[in-house]
Amino acid sequence: MVDKLGHQSVEVTMDVLTDMNRTDLVLRLAELSKEQEPKRRLKLEQDSSDWTKLEPEVNSTDADEAPTYSLQSAAGHFECRVSGLRWVCKGKTSFQYQFRSWEGHMERMESRQYMPAGPLMDVTVTAGKLNEVHLPHWICIDDIPDILDMFAVVHIDDCGDVVEKVSEVTPTHVKLTEPNFSIIAALIRFIFPPKISCYMLMYYKPNTSFLKLHVYLIRQDPALEQRFDDRESCEGFKKIRKHHPDTYLQTERLFSLRADNASAKIQPKALTLRYNNQNLYELYIKNPGSELILTLLHTEPLVGEPDDPLWICEIRKEDDHPESGYVKEKHSVDEDLSAQMQKTLTVHSDREKLLGMLEDLKKDELEKFKWFLRTVMFWWSSNPSQRADWRRPAPVTWWI
Repeated sequence: MVDKLGHQSVEVTMDVLTDMNRTDLVLRLAELSKEQEPKRRLKLEQDSSDWTKLEPEVNSTDADEAPTYSLQSAAGHFECRVSGLRWVCKGKTSFQYQFRSWEGHMERMESRQYMPAGPLMDVTVTAGKLNEVHLPHWICIDDIPDILDMFAVVHIDDCGDVVEKVSEVTPTHVKLTEPNFSIIAALIRFIFPPKISCYMLMYYKPNTSFLKLHVYLIRQDPALEQRFDDRESCEGFKKIRKHHPDTYLQTERLFSLRADNASAKIQPKALTLRYNNQNLYELYIKNPGSELILTLLHTEPLVGEPDDPLWICEIRKEDDHPESGYVKEKHSVDEDLSAQMQKTLTVHSDREKLLGMLEDLKKDELEKFKWFLRTVMFWWSSNPSQRADWRRPAPVTWWI
């Protein structure tokens, strides 16, 4: 299977394990793939390998002020690991930036028929010159016509706002040549409703006998993330750091957050993703146990749209919220399984990963796995023209 399908063998295995109701193995295999391979996001530029990623120096002296990120580089193409900001220079260069809030600027942008398309940053060049700058944006551009006319860059200073055209738009950045710097960000002409990259922010309340979570679904804006970090911290909550959705989400659509725990109370049951709202779910879980799985779904999938989870996250008591919830329960079969599966974290190939997962199946489960797998492989060999857009065939197709 690995020889024929390559990395898609992992996807096939995950679908088969899902049909067998072994979501624990599905989650573990997903985590292995994330840990051992470069992060894959939809529609990344093909030239991403051309950019040398640099870690900025972070200075934060005032708790009430946004931290300052400083970077230095020689000649070349570079990308900041924190902000995603890219730049091209022909000699030694240094600059610094801070994230700024869009609050207070939204109405002025809307009066110009624009809306924010990326994080607002205050950039200052301290030495040398940046010949190009590529500002990150969070908009899905797949269905946007006349894309160069739709995007722009705003410069904000004491004299007012200046909107400048861009020379290039990629799936994640807008390009300026010979840039001038100030408070700067990508804009897009007002479209409704856009698809955007999102953050999932999670915070828990310590020192409680139950598990209380605040989960925010927001646009991919570091300044907005910092705002919620500060607010939740002031209210006594602690942050749980997890991965974010790796697909664009449609604003103005309903999304539901689900938990695999019968005692979970989630409000609201469905939430409309608003571009500028806080989009908050509150969770109360009386007995969270040692592990909790959260999933984000479309509340009302469109006709023909798959109802697959948009985001899956496993929260572990000992690692993620050790100061809340019930005390550790006595040793269980599930904990034994989790411990056994830890050994697969060091494998480095799809073949080894899959073999490691199969070792955790019982004899009857292994026979069931083989049966499902033969069906998938038969479909694969019978549908060569559809392999590029492979998805697991619907159950009804399997029985025909």
